Amino acid sequence: MLTTLAGGVQQANAQKIQLRPWAGLYAPTVELGSVQAIEFGKKESTLAYGLDVNFGGGPIAFRLGAGYAGNSDIPIVGVGCTNCAARATVLVGTGGVVIRPFPIPVVRPYAVAGLGAKWYDFDFDNATLDALISDQAKFTAQLGAGVDLFPGGMLSLFVEVSDYMSGFDFKANGTSNTQHDLMLKLGLSLGPGR
Repeated sequence: MLTTLAGGVQQANAQKIQLRPWAGLYAPTVELGSVQAIEFGKKESTLAYGLDVNFGGGPIAFRLGAGYAGNSDIPIVGVGCTNCAARATVLVGTGGVVIRPFPIPVVRPYAVAGLGAKWYDFDFDNATLDALISDQAKFTAQLGAGVDLFPGGMLSLFVEVSDYMSGFDFKANGTSNTQHDLMLKLGLSLGPGR
């Protein structure tokens, strides 16, 4: 078994595969929008976690990533909506590139850009709200920046902020805003350093 494990580590090192589990903060930056005189505000910040996998060495690597943010309360103001409550969870999945232009040994900055999908799952305590918003999957673009801390070994730390941008639709005709969902990540890099 130890031989198999050692072989797996050597293969990951040869192929430059890096696992990057993370936890952090989900922080939306804009309001959802308004429909039928009801305004859906900016979702509250909440805990987020996920996993990114980087492939390849050198200044450019490929990445597959996923992130999840748990129940986030949505402020609601509007006619006929007293004590209305709504919550949403968000799941994102993207593929893209990581660019590390500066080979600094201790703190290595990088940028990330990717494309993928974002899934909103809504939960309402009010039937009126359920008629206005539905769960939805949207195309998303990811832009982010971060730093790898002490990136030379098989285990290091990283800090990253990524913006997952997507559209948003109401069931009925309404005014929706482009969603900017930030995920602030603190995590471990497991695998060969760059």
